[in-house]
Amino acid sequence: MLKITNLSLGFGGPDPVIAETDCRLDEGQRLLICGEAGSGKTTFLAAAAGLIPRLIAVPSFGGSVELMGRNISTFSRNELFRTIGFVSQHLEDQLWDVCVEDVIAFPMENRGIDRQIIRDRIYQLIREFELEALCGRRVLTLSGGERRMVAVAAAIAAGPSILVMDEPTTGLDPAARARLSGLLKKATQSVSALLLSEQDPLALLSVIDSIALLRDRQLSAAATPGDILPQDSAWRHAGILPPLRPRPPRPSAVTGRPLLAVSKLTTHLARSEGRPVLKDVEFEVRAGEVLGLIGRNGAGKTTLFKSLLGLARITSGSLVIDGERANDWTVAARARNIAYVPQNMRHILFNMTVGEEVVFAITASSGTSTDQAILTRAASTLERYDLSSLAETSPFALSARQQALLGLACADAAGALVAIVDEPLLARDIKGRRMLELFISTMIESQRAVMLISHDLELMDDLTTRLMILDDGAVGFDGKLEEAWQSPAFRQLGWQAPYSSTRVEDMA
Repeated sequence: MLKITNLSLGFGGPDPVIAETDCRLDEGQRLLICGEAGSGKTTFLAAAAGLIPRLIAVPSFGGSVELMGRNISTFSRNELFRTIGFVSQHLEDQLWDVCVEDVIAFPMENRGIDRQIIRDRIYQLIREFELEALCGRRVLTLSGGERRMVAVAAAIAAGPSILVMDEPTTGLDPAARARLSGLLKKATQSVSALLLSEQDPLALLSVIDSIALLRDRQLSAAATPGDILPQDSAWRHAGILPPLRPRPPRPSAVTGRPLLAVSKLTTHLARSEGRPVLKDVEFEVRAGEVLGLIGRNGAGKTTLFKSLLGLARITSGSLVIDGERANDWTVAARARNIAYVPQNMRHILFNMTVGEEVVFAITASSGTSTDQAILTRAASTLERYDLSSLAETSPFALSARQQALLGLACADAAGALVAIVDEPLLARDIKGRRMLELFISTMIESQRAVMLISHDLELMDDLTTRLMILDDGAVGFDGKLEEAWQSPAFRQLGWQAPYSSTRVEDMA
């Protein structure tokens, strides 16, 4: 169905992003491509889907991409979009601020499908994806995981021949991942082939039948999961933590004074039935600890950190930062004490260069400075996170991994007491994980603290010293990690505990 021959492409740098790579996707095949952050997975999928160079021009492009025996360049845009369904890793590039039903309807309306058929298909997908509670909501008001499920439903809606998905489980909780896997398996009855990318192959193990590793700008030959998953050296060579690695030693913590204390926090934002998203939430973050926060998609994790940052109103409760009541503090005042590293750094970047972003993090007022102490501190931070060579580069020209590292660098340089790190893209990437661990150790050694939010339970088990489970608008568990996985609150989620032996059995 899809044949890629001798593909090479680049964005004007000294080396191509993809170099002389071949790939074949046959009818019925479900191929997963894995590679470290910045390896070129997104670029490769964009070329396979015809977005490069049809919609996205690149300075260098060579080789051929054939779809159903035709060069993909001969397809009209309408033909291309009818044949290939595409879900981007960065959903902001693909979604717009309309209601959930309109997003799902759009690809079918674009094909001129009968209105009644569209209505029936919309509500079928809403039931299958368990999106009933989101009906009528505008997409940009949803959590990241909720948006992901809506985007996948829209991509499947019109029945494309090939479905191409870039990191489709990003932001999804374990139950949503399992639901997505089941839906993708069902979709193969109407979709002829799947081409996916992920860093964690176990997330889609029940869906795929072959895996290829993207490393050194080239794609390896596809292999069955049973053959490639146990090959730790192959995964490390590709820059990814081996999927079947044993559990590493857990970190220990010696905690100090409370840096952040939340008492009886109830949010102004309410659910459709009028119940507050969060009610009477209480917890504290102490110096020297890494607090992990998990919960279902839509549980209120985003609302919680927005409330802490002053970006979402609360109706009652108190916030104490380093011993001072902070309810009346401005957003800027809170930001000097609570740093925020979002999954998509583009949400908070606005300076002209990488160096200016770090200087702004230090000064909280300007991206430029003549103070030598500030400039030295900024330069030292950039060096620590391997960003020195990019100091004069626009932050928007960085790769996703480089932007994530810039977020850590800014949070470190700012000297904030607590850093909230939301769904880091560095979880499975060896180089990125090393930098994330460096950031955490730097924060802990300086008696600061990290609040880590993620659906990657192995990441939580690896790096956090305490776990909090948010469910049904309240804290269901707050305590030691080894107790968390056995707690009633975790069992209520219905998720598989990290490092479970069943992940090996799933290979069968």
